[in-house]
Amino acid sequence: KINLQNNTELTIQLTADETTLREIEVVGNASAKTGLTNSSYSLSQQELEHFSGKSLGEALKRVPGVSALQTGPAIFKPVIDGLHSQRILILNNGIRQEGQQWGVEHAPEIDPFIASEIKVVKGSEAVRYGSDAIGGVIIVDTPPMHQAQKFGGELNAGLFSNNRMGVFSGLFEGGFKNAESMSWRIQSSVKKGGDYSTPDYVLSNTGTHELNFSGALSWKKEDRGAEIYTSSFNTEIGILRAAHTGSLEDFDNSIRNQKPWYIEDFTYTINAPRQKINHQLLKVSAFKKFPGIGTLNILYGGQYNQRKEYDIRRAGRTNKPALSLDLFSNILDVSLDHTLGGLTGSIGINGTYKDNANVPGTGIRPLIPNYKQVNTGLFIIEKYRKDKWLMEAGVRFDYQHLQVVSFINNQDLVKPSFNFNYVSGSAGISYYVNEFARLTSHAGVSMRPPHVSELYSEGLHHGTAAIERGLMNQNGFQTDQSLVRKEISTKFTQGFQVIRKTFSLEVSAYLNHISNYVFLKPTGTALTIRGYFPVFDYNQTEAILTGIDGLMHWDISKHIEYAGTFAYLYAKDVTNNDVLTFIPPAQMEHAFTWHHTMKKGQEFFITLSAPVAFRQTRAPKTVYPLDVAAYEGEKVFDFAPAPSGYVLLNAEAGVKIPVHDHTLSVTVEAENLTNNSYRVYMNRLRYFADEPGTNFMLRLKYNFHSHD
Repeated sequence: KINLQNNTELTIQLTADETTLREIEVVGNASAKTGLTNSSYSLSQQELEHFSGKSLGEALKRVPGVSALQTGPAIFKPVIDGLHSQRILILNNGIRQEGQQWGVEHAPEIDPFIASEIKVVKGSEAVRYGSDAIGGVIIVDTPPMHQAQKFGGELNAGLFSNNRMGVFSGLFEGGFKNAESMSWRIQSSVKKGGDYSTPDYVLSNTGTHELNFSGALSWKKEDRGAEIYTSSFNTEIGILRAAHTGSLEDFDNSIRNQKPWYIEDFTYTINAPRQKINHQLLKVSAFKKFPGIGTLNILYGGQYNQRKEYDIRRAGRTNKPALSLDLFSNILDVSLDHTLGGLTGSIGINGTYKDNANVPGTGIRPLIPNYKQVNTGLFIIEKYRKDKWLMEAGVRFDYQHLQVVSFINNQDLVKPSFNFNYVSGSAGISYYVNEFARLTSHAGVSMRPPHVSELYSEGLHHGTAAIERGLMNQNGFQTDQSLVRKEISTKFTQGFQVIRKTFSLEVSAYLNHISNYVFLKPTGTALTIRGYFPVFDYNQTEAILTGIDGLMHWDISKHIEYAGTFAYLYAKDVTNNDVLTFIPPAQMEHAFTWHHTMKKGQEFFITLSAPVAFRQTRAPKTVYPLDVAAYEGEKVFDFAPAPSGYVLLNAEAGVKIPVHDHTLSVTVEAENLTNNSYRVYMNRLRYFADEPGTNFMLRLKYNFHSHD
């Protein structure tokens, strides 16, 4: 891998040889992906080491314009420019991640230890990847397979003080003496943590247990190759016990008292309410180069996602899941990457088949119905470069067939079906002002039919401790397709980038107009046999989301550098002249790093950073639970006011020590060093508790890759 700090022309002359060379990747440092007119940010493997042991959603919060929708201290769902869930696509080692991503408390089922780089491509990526990429694409890349004959790998270990968590990961790889074109890799990680703690109390039942595995086998020649990859992700996560209240008065008191009603001593035990998720993935891919035509790529992916959510139930049924879903997905992608004259591009077809089933035996009406869904898409993207100009354009045609199977009033079986046709398109231009700076403009239009959960949710969502009602379930069970309105996103992005040897700056501004925007609107409270819960109805409106974000890096001296990020988002419900819910507030981060390399090769660094979050001033009106019955307004409301802004202090110090041909890295880090009490607006459990207090972390990494 060659990392370039600025736009540089590099000529590499290779001598003809029978040896198959491993891939060379050229990337910029925290800059937009070369050759694209929309904005892209990357977290390199070195940057990911600073988040070792944390979830994917936590790591991505480092990227400008990316925040997280939290459910307690352990569940982080990525939010890009204010959009999340079905509007964000995640590529896991080249394959679409297909889980129950519709749930706001359903985090991505991906082990970050598999990643060598994570990219966030912002803007409308619906043309290349599908209609659900309105907000952007998160690309999780695994290390390239190498034809190295020697055994190699890496070991990672971590200890975390706040929830007394331990993490371990191991990766091993090698080749075959009698088959030089083949290589293999296996990887596994384990994590066990107990209850988190705020500066004042324990967050009871917030532990997490995780066990993951992945393996790959590759065969590669200069003009063709194939790879088999498989992974297994398994986690159990506790939901804050105090988030489940038994009465409307308890719910109201929890919010007003600013302290959980349920607090116990620390434990590693995870009780109900809890989640248990298993995600299995299989990918088979191949490529073949055809001289004068291009490279043909074929990919098949099969996935199985099992989600179980447990609640506190009577008559000894607590260990019986209240929600149990099985999702089977099959994916086929065929594409041709080509060069024709001054054009470079790709044309391809995608197909996805999904079968979602509620597992019998829960004793509770399913939150979402059984369904089968078929998606097919055809796309073409072309790029043209001349002098200082780079232009690209693409178009995509999609068809979706949806078959829903449900019961009306738990009696009459109905099978409504829907057929959707929709088109997506994008165009962009990039102008290189000089060798250090460029301007980019990008526009995209994409369409997305509502997800099954947005159409037919009905009942208590135990993971969110809320009652949800879909668009087609609020006035009886509706089956008329004419009532379904597709989301239509029109997004414009303008970017500016400067990369010098000691200084870099990237700023991106965007305007996203979404017709028929689907969102959850709080409408009241309801009594169930489990107690009182807030009620949320899915609604559609015309929405505007506009914002600006960016990053700056400055080498102040030989040993001192500064890095800063910022993001601001303004969102509005145009139809009702109102605010939108779950919109992140303005935030920024400042970090100063001192680094030094000794004569014997030891690399030292010390970093002080300060994340800053402002108060969300465009939050919904506050209506406390006991006041909901008397509320007669039409505006969206929240059950508690937006929390105050905060400034945290984090510190990190580390050393990288050469050990023969290998390296040993030791890092010590402290988050929330001053042990502040604060709440995060984007944490759905902020009604009940503060965020965790100081967390000391020790990380060890031993790298013995034979190809480094």
